Amino acid sequence: MKKITTVFLASIFCVAGLFAQKTPVVATVNVQRILNDYTAFQAAVEKVKGSVAPVEEEMKKMQENIQAIVTTGRETEAKAKNPALGEDARAEAQAEVATLQGQLQTAQTELNQFRQQAQQLAQQGQKEELAPLQQKAVEAVKQVAEDKGIDLVVPINTVVYASEALEISDAVIAVLNAAE
Repeated sequence: MKKITTVFLASIFCVAGLFAQKTPVVATVNVQRILNDYTAFQAAVEKVKGSVAPVEEEMKKMQENIQAIVTTGRETEAKAKNPALGEDARAEAQAEVATLQGQLQTAQTELNQFRQQAQQLAQQGQKEELAPLQQKAVEAVKQVAEDKGIDLVVPINTVVYASEALEISDAVIAVLNAAE
């Protein structure tokens, strides 16, 4: 009889413990929408794009120059292979092809250097301008979650299905833009 009473009491404590646990409250956020609607973040994105734009414009000019060298090189190479030309003219064309190849290598090296500069500028802008604002967005999510008693916030793009009632993106956007 003691065993049955002990098992019964243990069962009651276990069941009571299960009912006493708080059910976790879950919410979802649309991270992309938050960043798109966060005005300070969008201003920072434009600032970063603006700092990289002159380098990208210069790279475009350099690519056009490379294309012109390649076109001229093909024409000159065809000229150098023309059997109708005399030896002197073909030798002159071959020398011009060699010069153009040197110019092409120099232009490609410069273009690669500009690409590296553009990447460094973009990374620097990301680090200096965007990363702090992304951190503020995370803090805003935490703040909204704490205010609403939410235990877990999940990005909506990682969830197969979630009710729209779980979405807190609007509240996060409001907190972020109100701080501006």
